[in-house]
Amino acid sequence: MRQQILKRTTPPSVMPVALADAKLDLRVDQADEDTLIDSLIAAATDYLEAPNGAINKAFTTQTWTLSVKCPDRNYRIWLPVTPVQSITSISYYDADNVQQTLTVSDFYFHGDEDWAYIEPKQGVTWPATYDRLDAITVEFVAGFGASADDVPQTIRQCVRLLVGHWYQNRSAVEVGTITSELPVAVDALISLNRKGWAY
Repeated sequence: MRQQILKRTTPPSVMPVALADAKLDLRVDQADEDTLIDSLIAAATDYLEAPNGAINKAFTTQTWTLSVKCPDRNYRIWLPVTPVQSITSISYYDADNVQQTLTVSDFYFHGDEDWAYIEPKQGVTWPATYDRLDAITVEFVAGFGASADDVPQTIRQCVRLLVGHWYQNRSAVEVGTITSELPVAVDALISLNRKGWAY
């Protein structure tokens, strides 16, 4: 895999599952455990979400930056967090090591839930860059949408089942980790939604 610097600059403002929905699943009426349930929702999301989660896709809207030394041999820059909603900016360090900005509309964006890349349009070329790992930086917005309702129902159900599993098995679970076997339904939903394309 090519060397790259990947950073989430703006986290999602909402979780894929609301506290009220999780409490409904757990049949919890009181507010005494709201903090715990919120932490389990966040932990389940982290376990499943991109980058490198079990499903490895961004759920609700969030902003990322990807820095690379150069495009690949096909003059493309692959974006590792999907689905990508939009490209915000493209910048680079020129031959004098001065940061410059490219015009986003000069580049094609292609992608779906499993893969995404940008490449120059016909007649446009990548500029000469300084020799550094972060020579080119792409800022992009990823996720299915700004609302939890935009996230596929099967992914939301996976989060809910995982929260329920951890809630019922507290002695065997540390928030953010799995130390006991996952329910079959969770494994099945992960397999159904897991990012199916690798580069």
